Amino acid sequence: MKTAIVGSFVFLGVYALAVLIGWYATALFLFSVSPLVVIYVVYKVLRDPQEVTQTFDQHFYQDHPYQRNQG
Repeated sequence: MKTAIVGSFVFLGVYALAVLIGWYATALFLFSVSPLVVIYVVYKVLRDPQEVTQTFDQHFYQDHPYQRNQG
């Protein structure tokens, strides 16, 4: 999953660079391929084998041990 996310950011960076440099044919090609990249990233995130053991009610963030305020 991490590779798919990093790859999508690289794809976005190459697209932005192509627009800034003026390679419009490349930018249009990357724009037309971008839905495939989005579908691939969504598929990889949803099919990730790592199970989430914490609930949203207990932990607001999964990447930090912040305990959610019970108010």
